[in-house]
Amino acid sequence: MINDLQPFYEKSITCLFCGESFTTKKIRSKFSAAYKTDADFCPHYKDNLYNSLYYHVSVCPSCGFAFNSEFSKDFTSVAKNSIQKNIAEKWQIRDLGSIRDNRTAIETYKLAILSASLKGERHFVIAGLCLRLSWIYRQENQPDDEQRFLNLAIKEYDASYLYSDFVKSWSALKMLYILGELNRQVGEFKQAISYFTKIVNDPDRNQDRLILNRTREQWALATEQYRNSHPDDNPKV
Repeated sequence: MINDLQPFYEKSITCLFCGESFTTKKIRSKFSAAYKTDADFCPHYKDNLYNSLYYHVSVCPSCGFAFNSEFSKDFTSVAKNSIQKNIAEKWQIRDLGSIRDNRTAIETYKLAILSASLKGERHFVIAGLCLRLSWIYRQENQPDDEQRFLNLAIKEYDASYLYSDFVKSWSALKMLYILGELNRQVGEFKQAISYFTKIVNDPDRNQDRLILNRTREQWALATEQYRNSHPDDNPKV
């Protein structure tokens, strides 16, 4: 008789920085289905034991370098020296590849954001880490930390859009949408409306009907929020 499928499995990873091999736990998608998703794509799970956000980052137990599948394999000599000095030399060998709780997951994201910043990773990659970390804080009902990392995500997505370092991962419409939605969430309603309007006016908007439909919903919400907060001023729509 075949044993029941287990929620967790071990994945073999090779550290991008030091080259050491290690294993880290991952969750099978069958066990990590979200019961709802927020407008910024944040998934919510009935049981945080199977929260896939907790396992997005891999941390090398030997050197402390933290990364996800979006990191490139390339390092400049300056980046290597910076990572060695600021992470590896300060790291106390330990394993973060077991079953994680919210505290451990938060630690892995902060390590990954530091690793990505020292490495000079794409703005798109750093933005994604900041956004996922804000989602964990949202699920833990910690609004101040959530807002902090939402603002950091906006900063990095802005740079990603400016330098077009997202194009191999996302469409321009999706980038405009997330910039609009995140700005709406931090109360920058006029900026949000500006991004949403760019999507509605884009000649290629019908190529992604899901994003277009979400844009119309969030554009209407942002417009209402702006008018409620600025009763004497109506934004251009």
